[in-house]
Amino acid sequence: MTNAIKEVCLQKLSMGCLFLALTSGLLSCANLPVSKFNFGFNVSKISAIQEKRQVDTEVYLQGKVENRAPFVGNAAYQLQDASGSIWVLTKQALPQLGDEIMLKGQVRYKSIKLKGLAEDLGEVYIEEVELLERTPAAVKGR
Repeated sequence: MTNAIKEVCLQKLSMGCLFLALTSGLLSCANLPVSKFNFGFNVSKISAIQEKRQVDTEVYLQGKVENRAPFVGNAAYQLQDASGSIWVLTKQALPQLGDEIMLKGQVRYKSIKLKGLAEDLGEVYIEEVELLERTPAAVKGR
C-alpha cells in the first residue's frame, strides 16, 4: 500500500471511530432522567428549605405554580415540587396557575406570634431574585 492510501484509510477509520463514540454517547443519554430546565444550577428541594430554614441563603427552585395571591406593589405565588410547596414573593407579574417555573431566590422567614401563644406560627418563604425560566401551562396542554 502506498502512503496516500494508508492516510486515507487512517482518516476514514478515525472518522468512523469518532462517529461511533458520539453516537454511543448520545444513545446512552436516553437512559438519563429528562429535566425541562438544565442550567447547571443546584436545584433545592422545597422540603429541605423548610426544614433547614437557612434565612438569607440563595437557592434555586423548580416547580409548578399551584396558587396565586396578588398584593398592592407585589404579589406571591405558591410553588410546588415533588417534596412540598412554598410561597414565593415577587415584584414581577404573577405566573399563571400550572406554569412551570425555575427561579433564583433568597430564603426568608416571617415570624408570627399571637398574644397568649408561646409558639411561633411563622413561615419560611422565598423572595424571588430572578425568574430564570417559565413554561406556560397553556403550552403544555394543561
